[in-house]
Amino acid sequence: MSEGVSPQQTIVENSAAAFTHLREERGPQLEPYLEGARGVMIFPRLVKASLIIGGEGGNGVLVAKGSDGSWSNPAFYSLGAPSVGLQIGYQEATVVLFLMEDAVVQKALHSDVTLGTNASVALGDFDDRTEARSEVLSKPIYQLVQARGAFVGVSLDGYVISARNKHNQAYYRTPVTPRSILIDRTHVRPEADILLRALPTPKPQAISLSR
Repeated sequence: MSEGVSPQQTIVENSAAAFTHLREERGPQLEPYLEGARGVMIFPRLVKASLIIGGEGGNGVLVAKGSDGSWSNPAFYSLGAPSVGLQIGYQEATVVLFLMEDAVVQKALHSDVTLGTNASVALGDFDDRTEARSEVLSKPIYQLVQARGAFVGVSLDGYVISARNKHNQAYYRTPVTPRSILIDRTHVRPEADILLRALPTPKPQAISLSR
């Protein structure tokens, strides 16, 4: 971490770098997911040696799409393993989750979200080929995992997404909620622009989250 840069800003910058790399690697294959996504979660570094929940290695951000197609400032989240350490078989990995439904974003605003086919939110894999739009929208969440420099098909079944309220409050320097950041957009930080620049501006969509 650079001197004078907060832990939260480091997460934002690492998330921006991870997504920039993802766009360079996958290019047009991302477009159907980004066009359909209601939110994008980026976890730049999950480390097997740490307890993911509460540990910096499992921290990331969520940005939500507005009805005009723009992205919100980031809210901070953790991605926790079902037990100590990663269950995906790698010491370190980057994870990006495409949230395809408003209901999933809404759930993440108010409670933990457990991933997996046997949980409340089914999880789909980002395939090597560009899927048809109808296929992309068929699952609530799509995962893309990069480990050891390669994109790998792994299971995140049982992993839990949790809001990091202390990180949110520290970053925005005032009491905040995920809703006030992602939906109401009453809190912004100019330093978050580095992340927003890494995300393409999708075409406007008529769908908007209810308040």
